[in-house]
Amino acid sequence: MYSLPSSLYIHLPWCLSKCPYCDFNSHVISDHSQTERYVQALINDLKIEAKKFHQANLKTIFIGGGTPSLFSPKEIEKILKCVNHEFHIDNNCEITMELNPGSLEHHSLKDYKIAGINRLSIGAQSFNTKSLSLLGRLHTPEDTISVYKKAKQAKFKSINIDVMFGLPEQSIIMAKKDVSDVIKLMPHHISYYQLTIEPNTKFFYQRPKKIPSPDLSYKIQEECFSLLANSNYLRYEISAFSLAGYECKHNLNYWRFGDYIAVGAGAHGKYRPTRNKIMRYNKPSNPKIYMSKTKDQKENDVDVELTKSDKIFEFMLNNLRLESGFTEYHFESMTGIKFNMIEKKIIKLKEKGLINYCSDTLWKPSALGFRFLDDMQREFLED
Repeated sequence: MYSLPSSLYIHLPWCLSKCPYCDFNSHVISDHSQTERYVQALINDLKIEAKKFHQANLKTIFIGGGTPSLFSPKEIEKILKCVNHEFHIDNNCEITMELNPGSLEHHSLKDYKIAGINRLSIGAQSFNTKSLSLLGRLHTPEDTISVYKKAKQAKFKSINIDVMFGLPEQSIIMAKKDVSDVIKLMPHHISYYQLTIEPNTKFFYQRPKKIPSPDLSYKIQEECFSLLANSNYLRYEISAFSLAGYECKHNLNYWRFGDYIAVGAGAHGKYRPTRNKIMRYNKPSNPKIYMSKTKDQKENDVDVELTKSDKIFEFMLNNLRLESGFTEYHFESMTGIKFNMIEKKIIKLKEKGLINYCSDTLWKPSALGFRFLDDMQREFLED
């Protein structure tokens, strides 16, 4: 193995309900006994991955979903104990768990911390009651505030709050109120991203009325970004803001085109067996099929080698999201491809004002580039 992954993603797919905008691999839970069976399947999966990556020193672990907080602290602890047995969890490992404010009726946040979680990501999405209803969310603004206060009392190392904009019937005033409300809480990290209508979602087939126009969404974005900046939140990725030193290490590894192990229904991982070879693999997305796997049924995973054009596009898809940009050396070391293979396209973007050349072969997206990020990324699609 040329490079052992230092990150692990664990997918827990169950939800209380499916949000109309959600295109993640999430499934409505019908029986809470499913979580016990799923945990055992995860443990089997971790043991399979350990055969390939057993010497990996994990610096980040991210438990996403779905709604991971539907799993009990004891179940989370069991999963993390298996991770520590099969791999090595670094002493300073960032261990994140997503939670929804309305899913903690029977579970204590302190117990999740005892289980090993040190970073929480709270899916607030909005602090407006009407917006939450239109998004199909089951919690209230008060639920979010209550969960956040409990998380602060439990003294998690870092807390993120997700907030969306471009919501149905949302005005600039409503969007700014959402951002002001989250700033009042002063979490360590804020993810602030635009609602997108994805295929195979309820919103795709029944498009909500009065979605803000692109021009209005841009105005919302500009004004709310200013509010965040004026409150000491540093924008380090197109949708991510943090107080100094609280960037999400796990997501930074993704965006820098790093490698990661993945377990759970529909999870996908990435690794490099040799310097110039990058492999991706994914797990069965249907939880029933995933849970029916045994230790010896590795053939259910699909490993695919990235082509040269895949590597270029995926590198740019991720690194162009970062305020810090990328160096020519980083591109070459992560893809095994010489920078001169893409230099003409980079120069073309520079001439359009979408990317800036800085000292020491460093390239950074411009403010205009961030506005037209999709156009920049499409430049690297194979002709």
